[in-house]
Amino acid sequence: MIEGWEEYEVINDALNGLVETSKTHPKIKKALKHIISAGGKRTRPLIVLLSGKMCGGGYSRLLNLAMAVELIHTASLAHDDVIDKGTMRRNVKTLHVEYDLPLAILAGDWLISKSVELTSVYGEEVIKEFANVGKIMSEGELLDVYSTKEYFDEESYFRCIENKTAALFAYAAKNACKVVSKDRKAAKMLFDYGKNLGIAYQLVDDLIEYLEIYDDKRSEFESRTLPMIYEEKYGFEEAMARVISLIRKHANNSENALGYFDDSEEKEKLRYLIDFMTASQIKSYLEKNKEENILKAYLE
Repeated sequence: MIEGWEEYEVINDALNGLVETSKTHPKIKKALKHIISAGGKRTRPLIVLLSGKMCGGGYSRLLNLAMAVELIHTASLAHDDVIDKGTMRRNVKTLHVEYDLPLAILAGDWLISKSVELTSVYGEEVIKEFANVGKIMSEGELLDVYSTKEYFDEESYFRCIENKTAALFAYAAKNACKVVSKDRKAAKMLFDYGKNLGIAYQLVDDLIEYLEIYDDKRSEFESRTLPMIYEEKYGFEEAMARVISLIRKHANNSENALGYFDDSEEKEKLRYLIDFMTASQIKSYLEKNKEENILKAYLE
């Protein structure tokens, strides 16, 4: 499991160190401890360390970038929970529930500002791209929030998930290469790796959420996602098959992008992350919901 990887330990140590050494208002520090200690997969910063090391860099050069992508992601979760009125995340009370709404919003703002500061060591191009990713993520979340209120079709959905999710994966992989190497082809291939992985991951997440709500007739959809769009158009089974096909397609595209690189431990770990974030998530769902046999087609 990724929790046993050296890179995972490096990231967690750095995050805990940042919380402990930050000279900030006690309320902000309290919020940071709460949201960082909740844990998470740390996939985005893992992608930074692994991609950069695969391209010839060391952790010391890459750590600021790894931290930056994790902090802006964490900020987006804090703000999303406020928007969605979420009460639990990773089996921990959300920030605005544990404390209050203003602190959740302002702690998220602090995290975004800190993430930009962390990228400043890499120069103007990396900072500008990072700022642009932040804007793109906000636009993607806006599309998501209004997806059940305004016209939202398949094209809208992909624009939404490419912005709110895949953009940061792509940035993490590409810029990890750029800060340690001049190989622009490698940076391009890693951008493709990250973008396709982000799309596949979000498709899986939306598929599982759709099935859980579909089975629990008392729940309501907060967002309009591809399984819902396809189910209305093609019926349930065809919709599931189409979504599964798209997950496989983007997972394969992500893996194919790694073909440019020589074999290494880092390459194998990046390949493992594809399975960890797609097929393994579906497998875990199947173990809990054995009746959902249609998903087994993805694992065959």
